[in-house]
Formats: sequence, structure tokens, C-alpha cells
Amino acid sequence: MKQLKILSVLFIFVIFSTSCSKDDDEASDFDGSIESVKDFFTPELVVALEDLGFNINQGDTPPNIEGSYLSAPVKLEASTVSGDFVGKSFPDYTSIFSNQNNSRLKIDFNGMGGSQTDEGYGSLISGTDNEFSVYLKLTSQISGSVEVVSAYAISGRMTDNGIEDFQMAILMLDDKGDPDGVYIDNNTGRLLYDTDNFSEKIN
Repeated sequence: MKQLKILSVLFIFVIFSTSCSKDDDEASDFDGSIESVKDFFTPELVVALEDLGFNINQGDTPPNIEGSYLSAPVKLEASTVSGDFVGKSFPDYTSIFSNQNNSRLKIDFNGMGGSQTDEGYGSLISGTDNEFSVYLKLTSQISGSVEVVSAYAISGRMTDNGIEDFQMAILMLDDKGDPDGVYIDNNTGRLLYDTDNFSEKIN
């Protein structure tokens, strides 16, 4: 059970689906600045991301990142989860970005890597030149347990063949009491990265 908890929500073994209409209003003023990121998440969540070492790439001219990318091997860079240790390994992870709209700074995201399922209800992108960051709010579920709420962020540097310096961060917002002991605690988070510093583009 301890191993399952360590491997749970703060790495998304997933199918992500982003696009709920209720998020349109709260994201309508998103302009890629740090202030608009705080408005979308909260100031406290942004501080938590920065404390983990997540790179927030601001700006309203992000590169086109549409495509599928494989991150492997993936390890833990930083964590506030009890029992975690830096360097812990996680399964390979595939990220799929689609329907990027730079006029609205919105993008769809799906991720795959295991048995957990996650449903996003908001996906925004910021950045300048070849650097970007993506922000999501998610409901997540593991093996039929209760659905929980988390915040998720991705950043990196776009190249012709893939993404350099790929990072993934997850923060638990509401674990709904975690009755089955499969999720990490509220107000904790993980930062994971591709250890070879390159997530190649795949078909």
C-alpha cells in the first residue's frame, strides 16, 4: 500500500481529457503572465510550484508543441510527499498535445503511462520563443477509488525533434479523505523530469 501511495496521483499514469466549458470563463483573461497563472491556479499554488523548482515560462507567444512525446527514463526531482526520495524512478510517460490555440492560449492534453485515469477541466499554455508551460486542473481516480482534485503543470523547451528539459509537476488539492490510502496528502506535490533532458517526438 505504501508503494502504491508513493506511485499514485502525483505522477499521472493516465488518459487526460481537457476541455470543459465551465473553464472558459475563468481562463478568458489568461495572458501568459505570472499574474494570470496565479488567477488560474492560486498564488499559493504558484509558490508551491516555484518551491519545487518548476520552471514557469511566461509569455503570450508560446511555440507550437502539438504532437506526441515520450519521456524516459523519468525520475523524481523534488517532492513534499512524506517517504519520497529524490531520484526515485517512475514509468515512461507519453504526452500528447493537440488543438493549440495561441489566440486564446489554450491547448488539449492527453497523457498515458499506467492504470490511473485523470480528467482535466482546463488547459492553458504560456511561453515565448521556444520555451513553454502548460497548466491544467484535474479530477483523478485510481482503481475505482474516490475521484480527487489536483493541479498539474508541464514545461520545457521545444526543438524540431522533441522537448528539452521536460518537467511535470502535480499538486494535490483535495484527496477526498483518501479512504483507500492510494493518494498522496493534500497540499503535497511532486516534480518529475526526463533524466536524459530530452523527450523525443514519436508517432
